[in-house]
Amino acid sequence: MNSRFQEIDRRKQGLIDQAARERDEVSKAYHNLRSPFAMSSTLLGIGRALKAHPMIAAGLSSIFISGYARRLLRSLTDLFKLWRIVLPIWAWWTRRRKAK
Repeated sequence: MNSRFQEIDRRKQGLIDQAARERDEVSKAYHNLRSPFAMSSTLLGIGRALKAHPMIAAGLSSIFISGYARRLLRSLTDLFKLWRIVLPIWAWWTRRRKAK
């Protein structure tokens, strides 16, 4: 009878350990999914702001239609190039902060 209780305790502990591992896996998967959602919510917020303020949207469209768009796009491509350099450093920094 005593060995039966030991077997039940061993199974119970095994299930507890398995549940902890699965919770950890789900947590890691959630953190990997959260990043794209944050970007889409930011873009959605910008879209809502432009929809709520049509004068700002008209001003931005006039900038793009006029000659300023070319200079603005050149500076945005430079900014994008900088972002490609900064992104690995940012990922390393956030991983380092989460590890602590």
